[in-house]
Amino acid sequence: MSDEYGVYYTRGLGERQVSRARNLIWWRVGSLLFSVALVGAAWYFWPDQFGEWAPWVIGAAVVSGLVSVTLSIVQFIRVDRDAKLAKTGLAIGLNRDGMLIGQRWLVWPEVGSVVVRPGSLGSSASLVATARDRSSARVPLDYTDTMPATLDSAVRVLSSGRAWVDLSRLD
Repeated sequence: MSDEYGVYYTRGLGERQVSRARNLIWWRVGSLLFSVALVGAAWYFWPDQFGEWAPWVIGAAVVSGLVSVTLSIVQFIRVDRDAKLAKTGLAIGLNRDGMLIGQRWLVWPEVGSVVVRPGSLGSSASLVATARDRSSARVPLDYTDTMPATLDSAVRVLSSGRAWVDLSRLD
C-alpha cells in the first residue's frame, strides 16, 4: 500500500439519484390520482355495487397515497442533501499525517472517532469523523467509489493503528 489513499465521488451518481427520487414522487402522485379516478369511475358507473363502500375506498386510497407521497418527499430531500455534498472529486484523502474528510483536514492525533452510520429513508450511509474538540465532518459513502471495510483497512494502516472505522452500526 502506498502512503496515500484517495476516495473519490462517483461522477454523475448524485444527479441520477436525485432524478430517480423526483420521478418516484411523480409516480406516486400519479398512482394516487389513478386509484381515486378508478374507484370514482366504478362508483359512477355501478352505484348499486359501490355506493356505500366507495367513500371508504377513496378515503383509504387518499390516505395511503398521501403517506406514500410524503415518504417520497422526505426521501427526495435526503437524497438531494447528500447529492449536494457529493461534488465531483476527492471525498476522503488519507496519508501518514492525517485524513481529509469532505473539506476538513484532521491530523491523526486530533481524530476522536470515525464511524459509518447507515442511511435511512433514502439518505446515504455516511462516514462521520469526529475530532477531539467534538466537531465533525461527514461524507455520504454511497456516492463514493469505496467500500467501508476497504476504507477501514486504509485508515488502520495509514494511521499506524491510531484510528479505525467503526463499522458496528452496519450490523
